[in-house]
Amino acid sequence: MAEKELRRLKRRDLLQMLVAQCEETERLQLEADQANAQLTELEAGYERLKDKLNKKDEKLNQKDARIAELESMIEELKMTKKIELEEAGSIAEAALRLNGIFEAAQEAADQYLMNVKKMADAKRIAVCKPSVTESKTPTVVPVNPEERKKTHKYGWVQDNQRKLIHG
Repeated sequence: MAEKELRRLKRRDLLQMLVAQCEETERLQLEADQANAQLTELEAGYERLKDKLNKKDEKLNQKDARIAELESMIEELKMTKKIELEEAGSIAEAALRLNGIFEAAQEAADQYLMNVKKMADAKRIAVCKPSVTESKTPTVVPVNPEERKKTHKYGWVQDNQRKLIHG
C-alpha cells in the first residue's frame, strides 16, 4: 500500500492491519523455528552418516592395504615357484647323478659279498677236506631233531651261517 492510502485509513483499520501483521509474523516465526529444528535434526543425521562413512572408509582402506599385502605375497610366491621350477631340472640331474653313485655303491657291495661268500666256501672246503692222517670219508655228527627245532626257533642257524660267512 502506498503511504497516502495508509494515511486515509482509520486508526482501527491500521490496528487490525498491525494485528494481522503480528499474527502473520508469529506464524512465520513458528514455521522458521520448525524449519530450524528440522535442519538441526538433518545436520545431526548427516553427522552420524558422515561418521559411519568415515568408519567404512577406514575399514576399506585397511582392506585395501591387506589386499596389497596379499598381492605382494602372491607375487613373491610366484617368483619362488618360478625359481623352484627352474631349479627342478638341476635337482633332477643331481638325483640322476646320486642314483649313479648309489648303483656303483650297490655293485661294490654285491662284489664284496660275493668275495666273502667265495672265501667262506673256500674255508668250508678246507675244513671239510680230510687230512692225510684222517680217513677219506668225512664224519657227520647226527643232530637230534629237538635240538634242530631249538636252533631254528632261536635263530641260531642264521647266526651260525653269518659266522661262517663273515668269520
